[in-house]
Amino acid sequence: MDDLSFDASCPVIPWWPDPAVGDTARRPPGLPAPAPGLPAPAPYSTRAAALAEELAATVRAAHHAALRAHQALQEALLAPASRAPLTVLPTAPVAMAPRQPSALRATLTWCPASPMVPVDDLRVTEVASADEEAWEVRHEGLTVARVTGRRAAPAPTATPWPVRQLSTYPRHFRPLAQSVRDRLGRPELDRLAAGDLAGVLGASCAAAEPPRALSATAFALLDEVVVTGSGTGRHGQGRVTATTPGGRAGTPDWVALLTAAWQALHVHALHQGLHLCLPGPSVTPWTEECVHIEVRDGARLSGPLLMAADIVSIGLVPRPHVVADVSFGDGRTIAARLRGVGCVLREPPGRELGPGDSGCGTRRTPDGRQVFAHELHMAHASEGDLSVAHGAARHRSACLIRPRLPRGDLLMLDRMIDAPAAPGSHLSDTSYVTEYDVPHAPWYVDENAGDVPHLALLEMSLQAAAFVGASLGACTEYPDQNLTVRNLEGSSRLVRAVDLRGRTVRQRTTVLSHTPLPGALLQRYRYELAVGGETFYTGETVHGFFTEPVLAQQQGLDGGRLVAPWLRRQSPPPLARPPRPTGEHPAPSGRLAFLEGADISFVADGGRYSLGYVLCDKPIDPDDWYFGRHFLHDPVMPGSCGVELLFQMARVCLRSAGISTDATPEPRPALGAELRWTYRGQIQPHHRALQAEVHLREVIRTDAGTTALAEGSVWRDGLRIYAVDDIALEVLGGTTGRRAS
Repeated sequence: MDDLSFDASCPVIPWWPDPAVGDTARRPPGLPAPAPGLPAPAPYSTRAAALAEELAATVRAAHHAALRAHQALQEALLAPASRAPLTVLPTAPVAMAPRQPSALRATLTWCPASPMVPVDDLRVTEVASADEEAWEVRHEGLTVARVTGRRAAPAPTATPWPVRQLSTYPRHFRPLAQSVRDRLGRPELDRLAAGDLAGVLGASCAAAEPPRALSATAFALLDEVVVTGSGTGRHGQGRVTATTPGGRAGTPDWVALLTAAWQALHVHALHQGLHLCLPGPSVTPWTEECVHIEVRDGARLSGPLLMAADIVSIGLVPRPHVVADVSFGDGRTIAARLRGVGCVLREPPGRELGPGDSGCGTRRTPDGRQVFAHELHMAHASEGDLSVAHGAARHRSACLIRPRLPRGDLLMLDRMIDAPAAPGSHLSDTSYVTEYDVPHAPWYVDENAGDVPHLALLEMSLQAAAFVGASLGACTEYPDQNLTVRNLEGSSRLVRAVDLRGRTVRQRTTVLSHTPLPGALLQRYRYELAVGGETFYTGETVHGFFTEPVLAQQQGLDGGRLVAPWLRRQSPPPLARPPRPTGEHPAPSGRLAFLEGADISFVADGGRYSLGYVLCDKPIDPDDWYFGRHFLHDPVMPGSCGVELLFQMARVCLRSAGISTDATPEPRPALGAELRWTYRGQIQPHHRALQAEVHLREVIRTDAGTTALAEGSVWRDGLRIYAVDDIALEVLGGTTGRRAS
């Protein structure tokens, strides 16, 4: 049975006998003397002793009655057939002084540096206030939050809460486990509270070091919970619905509602596998924002309350967390709303979380292998604390800009299985295996008409190489200066077409060379991507890790000269016309619509090889989506976006030249062709204009179809910075023949 505690201190009795005086009467200050003619009262010490004995007897009786009531309510909670109604649950983990509920509008504000307290250890007590309702949330005598608000009838009339600003491209969280059950009833919730994660949610949710032991009533305020993941809910981040125990007519208690919301979000966190990247975590409240509370007059409500929680944020930084906006009602009327409720999973005090530390051994690959670094480290390498990403002993820089991974759903790396060699060893021909779990509906496939774009293939390859290079010691170089990572050049080959949706891509990165330079270092890698043990993408690449002065010396591909695109250098200019429309073939959409808003010109017999030419002029928008994803404190357009832009322009060229038509399938990357790229500059938000051109170089026709080879370049503000060769596309169906320069 839980311990009973009193939130208020015992009042001091001013007339308590003074042991030093004995039975001698002492008149407390301010107490008047007896009136003349009246019998003398008993000595104050005698009266005090009698009153004290009476008070002690009353306290003992009240305490005994409270114990009996507490035991009866505990038994009622543990009996599914006779659970107490929501509005009279004084045994909820958060308990408050009894009060007749009524409509309320309040705000819960967390105190600065609030201790990390498990939600089932919090207590709420009402405090005196002349003008408004007030409570304190306490833990072991310390105030960790304050609640202030006003009651109103029949409903609050305060100014509505600010509307949340929804991102145009929300970050869809990829769960760390695939739960076998989305609907949990009372038996499953009881087993979950007992720690049976594998039996309830499936083997993938079982942790090597299970979460902190829960109380038997950890999910007592829930009868049934239904969890849905990313892509659902008002914000696209997921949704939790729950049924609370049957209630009586009347307004629900906000404390019980807040507790029920915490319990439901805890279930959601376990369902999404957030506990798998921490050793023995406990669940604590989300304290990064206030909790807004609105309880309406619910005199007409009866029966079980239904809870709907729209997930606002779910992620791993700074620690695994779930935050939601929650509403309660009976299916017809909204009885209460809670805004900004969240729970955070935290490791035990003193546990280190860096790669290879004791806290890392809790995470396994889908096939059961232990990993060196996992999703928590990748998330922090993307937008969190680099001492978590690489280990406190290795991260020694306080500079703002350091080598990072892309952010949000541009991050395409989850785990590093092999531990790197000792810092500074840089053994050549040493391979490291990493993994990426592809979502079942990845945005880059949905926005590319169902095909995996080259952008995603390049990011899967280059992010793995960058993290391997950083783990080998690049992250510790030049700790007193800003340091960034840039891809410089590479080649790739698509070996076979695969459907990656819902599968795990295994990346193998082999370090070929490590070259230190003044203010920089270069690393060359070979890489392979595989699914199900079969390789589908290979290549080589070079990453450079640069200090700011060295990076500023980049002069583009033409030695700093401003060389205009081919069409702008022709005199007289050739006849150029707009490209043909896409017709029945769906064009890339959303973030991959790189040609949207661009001025595109096509020259039928133009270009370096007189086979066809396309020029694209487009302003650079500082709010373009990739600047917010790549990288934290160092926004830059990924080179993979430039490559994808040139592939789209090559398709425009084929369609405008009549090689691709509505009667033929959409051109796709040719298998076996080697793509080559060179980057000698970067596009950042302060740049004004982007230009890109594609020259059709060769067209090969066979009975099976047509293969076209092209090459292209990208400019920023007149400086050519990207060159891409052997852009190979194939169109199925055709006649034998060949055109080449």
